Amino acid sequence: MTSGEFHSVLINEITCERETRQRADLDDVNILADSIHRLGLIHPIVLTRDNVLVSGERRLSACISLGWTHISSQYVDEVPVATLRAIELEENVKRRDLPWQDECLAVHEYFQIRKKEVPDFNLFACGTELGMEHSTVSVKINLAEELIARNPRIIEAPKLSTARGIMERAEARRDDESILQIRKMLQVKPEEEEPDAVINRDFLSWAPTYDGPKFNFVHCDFPFGIGADSFNQGSAPTHGGYADTEETYWNLCKCLTGNLRRLTTDSCHFMLWFSMHFYTQTLNFFNANSDISLDPFPLVWIKSDNVGILPDPQRGPRRIYETAFFGSRGDRRVVAPISNAYSAPTDRSQHMSIKPEPVLRNFFRMFVDQSTFMLDPTCGSGSALRAAESLNAALVLGLEVNPDFAKGASLAMRKFRTLRKVVA
Repeated sequence: MTSGEFHSVLINEITCERETRQRADLDDVNILADSIHRLGLIHPIVLTRDNVLVSGERRLSACISLGWTHISSQYVDEVPVATLRAIELEENVKRRDLPWQDECLAVHEYFQIRKKEVPDFNLFACGTELGMEHSTVSVKINLAEELIARNPRIIEAPKLSTARGIMERAEARRDDESILQIRKMLQVKPEEEEPDAVINRDFLSWAPTYDGPKFNFVHCDFPFGIGADSFNQGSAPTHGGYADTEETYWNLCKCLTGNLRRLTTDSCHFMLWFSMHFYTQTLNFFNANSDISLDPFPLVWIKSDNVGILPDPQRGPRRIYETAFFGSRGDRRVVAPISNAYSAPTDRSQHMSIKPEPVLRNFFRMFVDQSTFMLDPTCGSGSALRAAESLNAALVLGLEVNPDFAKGASLAMRKFRTLRKVVA
């Protein structure tokens, strides 16, 4: 609440009717006081016309501890209706006797009001204002949506923890249903073996019409846009190439960002291989066109067999490493932290641009576990699909526009799965 008419009011003229306040205690006033001392009072308190406190008891207490004699205030009849409702909801959320259903609905409504006032308002900001972890805010908003949808099992749950358990089990069942949808999409019958996981399709035409289950990890190894299909130093002459123009690279990036909500969950990891030619452009593109947050410090594969492009033998070194951005939508935590560089030899036995399984398996340890639904829009040899399955991903799906590469990836996946069963 940083707009409107403000008044400087004597603190000793303010009445705080403590017995009617919804807070049983005031937490971390010293921390808030330090913030106000350094940054000033960002949000004024709200008073009635006779100076009875409506909202802002912690702010008032913090300013008193700082020795302030006056405090910036707004009168309740000057505050916009939406803001007043947000104040009421904020106070309600902090009551200790509020039924869990009403609390969830209050958090949901508060979030919607603040989102209209501040377009980039998010779960973190909401948690800060309500004194909750952002993950708790997320759970309560999701439960509120179930209540609004009149889900009888959620409505009848006696406690928030019970309702949360019901919702999480329902989500797990939806995961099972998603696997069945994938099977149907791949024309695999339930009694048959697991789906092939490789589709011979063009991501550019497939993504805009996709209506299946959403993915929580996307691995992208798009053509780099550097003309690798014409390099004599690579294996394109042996295995056949693919369009590797700059236009191809950006068209694939645009397709990904343009269909994020269709393809991915709100909390999702990404790994995107790129050429250092387009380091800054790629970062800027995803920052401007998506809500994917990319770490500017890339993952690095160092080619231990010293294989790489030598642009000018007379003037520069051989380039023996490749880079990948990693990032996420939402605050998705990693499975385990790892080093951001890995050394391994190249593998060009099936495809001109294979990312070796050991390299991918190493980096995937950050993202992949039994809850992972992974999409690879340009899967090539399928090495990323095999790496993810080796880490027990729940489901993997790869697209490959080249029919020969798709056939090879499919065959390699079947051999991989057969070997895993034998070993098991």
